[in-house]
Amino acid sequence: MLRYGNICLFDNVGHSLYQTLNKVYDAKDVKNIYTVALLRTAFPNIKDYQIKDKYEKSWASILYPNAAVSKNSISSLLINLGKSYDLIHKFMEERINEMVSESTKILIDGMLKNDNSKIDSFAGFSYKGRIKGTKDISIICALDVEKREPICIKLFKGNLPDFSNIYEFFDEFELPNGLAIGDKAFPFEKLKNKAFKDKKIGFIHPIKRSSKKPIELSMYDKMSVIKTVDKNLLASKDRDDETGYYYYLFKDLDKASLEEKDYLKKKDFDINKYNNLKVKFGTICFVSNAGLDLIDVFNYYKLRWEIEIVFKMYKDILSLNTTRENDNYSTIGSEFINFLSTIMTCRVKNKIEEKWLFKKHTYNDIIDRMTDIIKYTTDTTKANWKLCNISKEDSELAMALGV
Repeated sequence: MLRYGNICLFDNVGHSLYQTLNKVYDAKDVKNIYTVALLRTAFPNIKDYQIKDKYEKSWASILYPNAAVSKNSISSLLINLGKSYDLIHKFMEERINEMVSESTKILIDGMLKNDNSKIDSFAGFSYKGRIKGTKDISIICALDVEKREPICIKLFKGNLPDFSNIYEFFDEFELPNGLAIGDKAFPFEKLKNKAFKDKKIGFIHPIKRSSKKPIELSMYDKMSVIKTVDKNLLASKDRDDETGYYYYLFKDLDKASLEEKDYLKKKDFDINKYNNLKVKFGTICFVSNAGLDLIDVFNYYKLRWEIEIVFKMYKDILSLNTTRENDNYSTIGSEFINFLSTIMTCRVKNKIEEKWLFKKHTYNDIIDRMTDIIKYTTDTTKANWKLCNISKEDSELAMALGV
């Protein structure tokens, strides 16, 4: 008896990765790399020493027979993957060639991941890590907005600033039209001239409301109505001749009304401050080194949450928030396999959304149901397999997902 449904689901969406791996690695390594990634995805939070047992008790052993997935084999695999970073780089370039065109919308962002290894030089105290008392590694990711999956990733020390990492990330990977989408916490002012002066990297970055730039450019006086999918906004665009940067100002009247009501409740209400702030209620302003349409800037920043969703899936659904390896090579190799697992997870999530299955089920509920779909055989040659009885609801769910 073998667990069938979850393996089949993830393999259906992930098998194209097997083909891409074949362009870079030899056939034996491809089977081992892909099988470990498949099992990490199908059985979240699985430890390396548990993978062989899950392999032998699941459909993965039929799809990819004789894979080397013992604890020692996986340990050697991860070290060898890390030592051959040139091949990981080549795989990432293959992904870029397969996915990226001039029309591809790419967002670039970073996340921190706990890494308290004593012998892993990637570990470092980030700003957040110092507060928590934990070391981190930094992972920079490029995301295809329309396909909603990672294109490529790169690891950095956890104590380096994101924009410095992003600049190096662009040095390694050629990503036409890539946009670094920052938030107000990024040290933008310190790094923008170094990282973005040559315009090799596109960026959109929100500026603080206290900034005088919109007033200097008279942007509040130039607003006009733009229509978004959700609502109408007031917006204006201008270019700063001194720096060459473009500024995009948006005002949401609904948010402005709420902020105004909240301000009126303040005990230390001051009419002069109120009159000065009123024009800024409900506004957000972005700076960019690219001349873009107002509506595109607004949509790009909304789409930034797609990459946040990917990071959340990486940390929560796959339970990969903490690095489990103890040296640089193993960390690089393990994160490469986690990257493959994250792609599979994103693709399954996208399929669930396309079938409108989130109306009735959570992601974890669906994966649990698929894991309970089992095949069995009484044939000693294991040539003929039958499906164990399942409920009508699970059967309809499986059919919808192509299992």
